[in-house]
Amino acid sequence: MLKRYCTTLALATITWMMTDNDLHAQSRPNFGLTRPQPAETLPKGNAPFDKPVLKKKTIVATAPKAVGNNTYLLNNGWEMAEGDAVINNAQSPLSASINTAKWYNATVPGTVLTTLVNQGVYPDPYIGLNNMAIPDSLCRKDWWYRLSFDAPKREAGQLAWLQFKGINYRAQVWLNGKMLGTINGAFVRGNFDVTKHLKATGKNVLAVHILPPLNPGIPHEQSNLSGMGPNGGQLALDGPTFISSEGWDWVPGIRDRNIGIWQDVQLMYTGSVTLHDPQIITSLPLPDTTSADITIKATVKNHSASAQNVTLKGSFDNVQFSANVVLQPNEQKLVVLSPQSHAQLQLKNPRLWWPNGYGRPELYNLDLQLTSNNKISDATKVRFGIREFSYELMADAPQQKAWRFEYSPTKLEKAEPVFDYVKRRNIGNRIFIPTLREGVNTNSFISYPDTTNPYMVIKVNGVKVFCKGGNWGMDDGMKRVERERLEPAFKLHREANYNMVRNWTGESTQESFYELADEYGMLVYNDFWISTEGYNLNPNDQLLWLENSLDVIRRYRNHPSIAIWCPRNEGYAPAGIEDELAKQLAVEDGTRHYIGNSREINQRQSGDWHYVENYKEYFTKYADGFSTEIGTFSVPVASTIRKFIKPQDQWPINDVWHYHDLHSNNQNLPGYLKAVDSLYGKATGLDDFSRKVQMINYDTHRAIFESWNSKQWQNGSGVLLWMTHPAWPSMIWQTYSWDYETHGSYYGAKKACEPVHIQMNLHDNKVIVSNQSMMSYANASAVIEVYDVNGKKLFSQSYPVKAIANVKTDVTTPDFSSANLPGVYMVRLQLKDNGGKMISENSYWKTSGDYQAFNQLANVALSGRMVNATSTGAEIMIENKSNAPAIGIKLNVVDAANNILLPAYFSDGYFTLLPGEQKKILIEYPAGTKASKVKTTGYNNTSTYINLK
Repeated sequence: MLKRYCTTLALATITWMMTDNDLHAQSRPNFGLTRPQPAETLPKGNAPFDKPVLKKKTIVATAPKAVGNNTYLLNNGWEMAEGDAVINNAQSPLSASINTAKWYNATVPGTVLTTLVNQGVYPDPYIGLNNMAIPDSLCRKDWWYRLSFDAPKREAGQLAWLQFKGINYRAQVWLNGKMLGTINGAFVRGNFDVTKHLKATGKNVLAVHILPPLNPGIPHEQSNLSGMGPNGGQLALDGPTFISSEGWDWVPGIRDRNIGIWQDVQLMYTGSVTLHDPQIITSLPLPDTTSADITIKATVKNHSASAQNVTLKGSFDNVQFSANVVLQPNEQKLVVLSPQSHAQLQLKNPRLWWPNGYGRPELYNLDLQLTSNNKISDATKVRFGIREFSYELMADAPQQKAWRFEYSPTKLEKAEPVFDYVKRRNIGNRIFIPTLREGVNTNSFISYPDTTNPYMVIKVNGVKVFCKGGNWGMDDGMKRVERERLEPAFKLHREANYNMVRNWTGESTQESFYELADEYGMLVYNDFWISTEGYNLNPNDQLLWLENSLDVIRRYRNHPSIAIWCPRNEGYAPAGIEDELAKQLAVEDGTRHYIGNSREINQRQSGDWHYVENYKEYFTKYADGFSTEIGTFSVPVASTIRKFIKPQDQWPINDVWHYHDLHSNNQNLPGYLKAVDSLYGKATGLDDFSRKVQMINYDTHRAIFESWNSKQWQNGSGVLLWMTHPAWPSMIWQTYSWDYETHGSYYGAKKACEPVHIQMNLHDNKVIVSNQSMMSYANASAVIEVYDVNGKKLFSQSYPVKAIANVKTDVTTPDFSSANLPGVYMVRLQLKDNGGKMISENSYWKTSGDYQAFNQLANVALSGRMVNATSTGAEIMIENKSNAPAIGIKLNVVDAANNILLPAYFSDGYFTLLPGEQKKILIEYPAGTKASKVKTTGYNNTSTYINLK
């Protein structure tokens, strides 16, 4: 009877929660939970919550930090208090004499929860079930931030400006008792003229009243019984905010919904004429790239009551230019400088920005100054890259239905929207093409006749880029987005041979994200803040949404990495936003493609997101066109799991695992776990499970990318994993874990995404070379070998190959009939240049049943030595001197006490060394890392250590 009751409860709960895909099918609007879920379905663990220790209030220096150009950071010395506590205090938070002894030392930039965790009010929500110990009421309260500071000295006549780079969700701002105004939405800057209110001497009191979201919703708490739950809910109504913080299938509900002062606060001094949001447009006479035209647009504003004669001066590299501007009282003017007015803005042999794998992401630094009477009135620095995007796609046009063409937005004559996404046409299998809007001048378009390919191809500097990478659902669940935290993630992307990241629903819209994308050569597929059409709710306040989108476009349009603007995840922008956003992008940017939907306009449908048991299906069922989402489970290594799950809950799999996104009801978890047991033998514990599941992680992620490689430029043009980057400690949809550890998924993807890659297609056994680079190897050779499980060679054949730049080349479909293949064997592929140097090596373990023969192999103790050392890395040689293959070799950098040090970057991982083989590995790690040794582990490898000194 009890068993029957529990089964009924589980089924009822799963039905009550309704899965994401179920709701897609039924087109029911997702309001999320309207009341807390039944207590019986909440996650349960054996370990208690961590007990936080409240930190003592300290005195923090509040001196503004100079960061150049009369600009000062106001990030230090903030205090924070709950709104109710402030109201109950007899003193006003605006008063200079208020007693703030009971306020918290605030973390700025940061969220309310960041401060409360840092101050020991609540435990780290990323550990175990600690998030359940934090009240969801944090997002239903108002909060006060307060800073008392001495203003830096300013010259007579200078204006003072206060800028908030980003708050969430709404804020009222006071300085010295004067209300300056409000900031609405997470992505718009707050700019205030504080000239009349800033004290030259004595303390200035800056107070910010943070107001919570209007529709915070109720988070779903994931467990075995409740499943993964609905994605989001009511918070989507609020529009420009972090909609995933209500809880999604890859992050739990963040208890404060990321409210707070989450970006920098700055104080700036200027003269009476100011410079605003300059834009740098670069154009190339493609296909020629030996010159570039630079156009600079800058808005200048006269804040005085008298006319002003000013000079706009600029310089980058050895280029200098200037223009005189006359401004009437209180006049604002757009100044445009181009090669037609300034010949020096036509560059010869420019350094071009390229995505990763196609060249260096070269960047320039532009200094702009507004001067009057030989004095600088305002100045700014802008970093930009010289590159031009163009796009191949199909659309219906007045002159031709299903017309395939290439166009460059930069070359368009008018700043008007190009495509009508309302007038779209289904050409089959829910693949849609848009319609060209009336009046679009197509003289610069390049026609591609005799093709039925509807899918988008992105070109950079005239070169087709095979896009590969993944989604960032959010950079960090608590919006800790300082550069130091994000840079390892971008470096891991570069080292994995990715070249594109998708800023899913704009959750990672801040300067550090785009700066790092620029530097690491990552194209950005940039969404705005609406999710799945027909499922997630549309924003209530469209004007607020459009105010935020306008500011984002102006703020980030100079980043060369942004390749695509998209209004939402998996759907079209609603009426009232679609046309207005398209116009904003055309007028304020005009250099990128605006695509109306992330999954069906000139792209394939999203998914799947579950474990696919037959990896051949990636080749036969999924690989096609341009895909923004496809993924599977990706459990991290045991050492990472031990960091966020306490010993009591580490094994067997339980609700704590499910709370960290091991979905019990919708992503084929039974198939994933069954694969471990059936292919490698039933796991006996956490470590045994980890070593076995990594083999599956490697194979699945390699298969996804290799399936698209198999269709390179034969309608295949790009694939993005859902996801590459985790927002918190997760068990699914990631290629590295939250602590920057790289597990099987990472190295499987890294292998398949090599710029020049040899592979064997899983569905037809054809060996191909996928060249996704600018390098050609005209006289290369492909070597195909087969070995049995003990390392005995059964087959070897070499084939000549012309691996032409950016082309897929078929090599052969090998005939292994002479090899008398055993039940378990390895196919090794090698691509070598005409001097015998290895270009690509790729090994596949294959079986007619399972891989449990691995369990009978002897444990191998590898040996190795350091070949070369630098301050930030090493080159080591690893050798297998045993008589058995060493399978699934994993490397870590450790300190003298054998603690794993992260991040660390390895040229390869989860590879096989046959008896007598050696392999050179390149290692990098941050300067100052206390690296002592390299630790080797693997499927049948005894842990060994290689000294780095």
